[in-house]
Amino acid sequence: MAVRVSVVVGSNGARGSVDACLSALAPQASDAEVIVCEPEASDDTVQARYPFARFLERKDALVPELWRDGIDASTGEVVCLTISVMRPRDDWLATARRLLAEAAAVGGALEPGEGLRLRDWAEYFCRYARDMLPFVPRETAELPGDNAAYTRVALERTRTIYRGGFWEPDVNRALREGGERLLHSPDLVCYQGRSSGFRAFMRQRLVHGRAYGSQRGARFSTGRNVAGVVLAVVVPAVLLVRTFREVFSRRRLRLRLVLCLPALAAYDVAWAAGEAAGHLDSLRGR
Repeated sequence: MAVRVSVVVGSNGARGSVDACLSALAPQASDAEVIVCEPEASDDTVQARYPFARFLERKDALVPELWRDGIDASTGEVVCLTISVMRPRDDWLATARRLLAEAAAVGGALEPGEGLRLRDWAEYFCRYARDMLPFVPRETAELPGDNAAYTRVALERTRTIYRGGFWEPDVNRALREGGERLLHSPDLVCYQGRSSGFRAFMRQRLVHGRAYGSQRGARFSTGRNVAGVVLAVVVPAVLLVRTFREVFSRRRLRLRLVLCLPALAAYDVAWAAGEAAGHLDSLRGR
């Protein structure tokens, strides 16, 4: 008997992205449960075209909160996570089933899709340089949430951790510390489509950076939080160096990276500002 799979798609609001994502999923979703969680309801015509999908509206929610609600509503023994701007490869669900036979969680490769603009390329490198092909399979807690799959058993063990939102670094760290196997595999592939645009991603970087800073700050001493604020000025440079190292080591897409450098630098500055604000939040709460 095949393992039942649930797919949770978090919508980031990019125009037409839910339609495109579900179109890519449709050929392989006949025996899967697909749940689309979105901050604003999709057009009725989109819902009518994909009767296999269930749509949950969650107003003003971040993607980790959408994922949490989708996981809570799902019933599969395996739960696959992605976002609406992703186009899963045609073997995505079958590959997730196969890989999770030997691991508690798996993250995959994230590749650029067709028709990307410079701001989309900047977003791609900003978020996914570490996950671009080629890379060799390895065990790690650094799995990309936008292309990931978990066993239901693993999710149940970490349920209390993601009550405030499914922030995959926290969940993955807990699983790793609990002795679970987490695999980063090039076999599980999604392609990034066009995003919501420069302003929307800048805002997301600020919000997510602040959440990251707050989460770390809750575990840090006062001194380390102060250091987090002060050292935020060097974070953009550190992030840029990491991105360039990852891309150049793969010997592809290097010119694209250089061309979108201004937008990429802006995204990294937004993250650093958000992270500093998160550490300040922690200091104010003490």
